[in-house]
Amino acid sequence: MFARIFTKEEADALLPELRRVLKEMRQAKAELLLAQSRLPEARGVERRALEEEIRFLMGTLEADARYLASLGVFLKDLDRGLVDFPARLGGEVVFLCWQEGEAEVGHYHPLSGSFKDRLPLKATLLPQKTRPGETRPGA
Repeated sequence: MFARIFTKEEADALLPELRRVLKEMRQAKAELLLAQSRLPEARGVERRALEEEIRFLMGTLEADARYLASLGVFLKDLDRGLVDFPARLGGEVVFLCWQEGEAEVGHYHPLSGSFKDRLPLKATLLPQKTRPGETRPGA
């Protein structure tokens, strides 16, 4: 179903990279909106330059979105910084849910749910990575 299933630790480890990419994407979006707002009055060389800038910025946003998808995460809302991570919780596949500004991934929601349906994580329900030579109870 999903290319990657995350543990909470793996999702948390990606947060610095997600923060960086989201910041770049919001900057590109702001520049895109500005260029688009200037386009109706632009003529000649200025218009062609704006059109080229718009194509470049749209390409940048698309490339960043593809990069996030290649990491296995789902960008739900750029402006709010909402990102979902497929994960297993109690044998069920869910989305770990993170919003920019949160220090760590601390919520989840069902696959059919959204941000409004999110619930706090109970760390004991998430599979934990084991260290070499260590076993989990019941393993």
